[in-house]
Amino acid sequence: MLASGNHRPDKYTFPFVLKACCDLSMPEMGVLVHGLTVTSGVRLDTFVGNPLLAMYMNRGEKEVARKVFDTMWERSVVSWNTMISGYCKNGCAEEALLIFNEMMGGGVEPNDATVVSVLPACGHLKDLKCGRQVHQLVEENGLGSKIPVRNALLDMYVKCGRMTEAQSVFEDMEERDVVTWTTMINGYILNGDPRRALMLCPLMQLEGVRPNSITTASLLSGCANLCFLKHGKCLHGWALRQKLESDVSVETALIDMYAKCNCIRLSFQVFARTSRKRTVPWNAILSGFIHNRLAREAIALFKEMLLEGAHLDHATFNSLLPAYAMLADLKQALNIHCYLMRSGFLSKVEVATGEIGLVSAMLKAESRKAENHSFGGSTFGYCLENGYP
Repeated sequence: MLASGNHRPDKYTFPFVLKACCDLSMPEMGVLVHGLTVTSGVRLDTFVGNPLLAMYMNRGEKEVARKVFDTMWERSVVSWNTMISGYCKNGCAEEALLIFNEMMGGGVEPNDATVVSVLPACGHLKDLKCGRQVHQLVEENGLGSKIPVRNALLDMYVKCGRMTEAQSVFEDMEERDVVTWTTMINGYILNGDPRRALMLCPLMQLEGVRPNSITTASLLSGCANLCFLKHGKCLHGWALRQKLESDVSVETALIDMYAKCNCIRLSFQVFARTSRKRTVPWNAILSGFIHNRLAREAIALFKEMLLEGAHLDHATFNSLLPAYAMLADLKQALNIHCYLMRSGFLSKVEVATGEIGLVSAMLKAESRKAENHSFGGSTFGYCLENGYP
């Protein structure tokens, strides 16, 4: 079209091209198209502006999206929703709420997509006051007829720790889907009531709603918290029949459940069937060994993890460091400390906290040795002076 020179793109052309750039993961081309809209003198109305907002938010370029938003001479509710959801997806919940308040202050009428976009920000920030205001808005504007809106309200109350209000929303729903039930199950577990969570499982199935992999993982977590091995085994069998056992969330939950029920052999059997490149199952089995006081086995497994080339993260070391504290072996403790220093993990707050626990355990062990061997404490003191924190 451009090469022929016979036709010029207009405000109706650019949105289709921008959407194609997003769908085909061609962000650089999208930026060029944006430049072309400027040089072509096309005004930033909703036709052109909204696709640009979506493109930049998908790229994580929040500041550019805000500049586009500010220069739009016309905005629709879609423009506001795109900014709110974009900020949420990019981990900027505070900015999402600011945009929402700006929207409401400007007299823009929200729709169900607005509600679904802003409630996750309320939940993330545990801003119950704002969440309740949105709930009131839903009731006043008649926006609560759709399941995604009610599910978003449930999720917000769950994350704010208000299970009574979540239960009220749940009971008022005329129709519930798997997300509804899973949110409630997960909510009870997160808020310390795993028995109530497990009681929802048969009720869910009576309504004809089939649990998915996330539901199953949540239920297994409830079994782990209560050490309900029999229930956990039943869920394991159900997951096998539904072909959910290869889902990483289910695998990890099974490993954790068996370990917390002190069946480390079964836990390891589940782990042995997982992909060796996935980090989460490795972390779960390491944590399981620690839970069962198998420190040497945990360290041996960590070395195997290194040989397999699995990706390490801060959760790996949070699971692993207690093993060195249990053994109270100075040489091994220094080895892992040096590894953490070289790999840069010691700068992570979570890992540094675990390291403090390790040092504390080592100091106690050396103190006990010092009662029988006067040189023990000085040896550890020498190590501390030479780089061990």
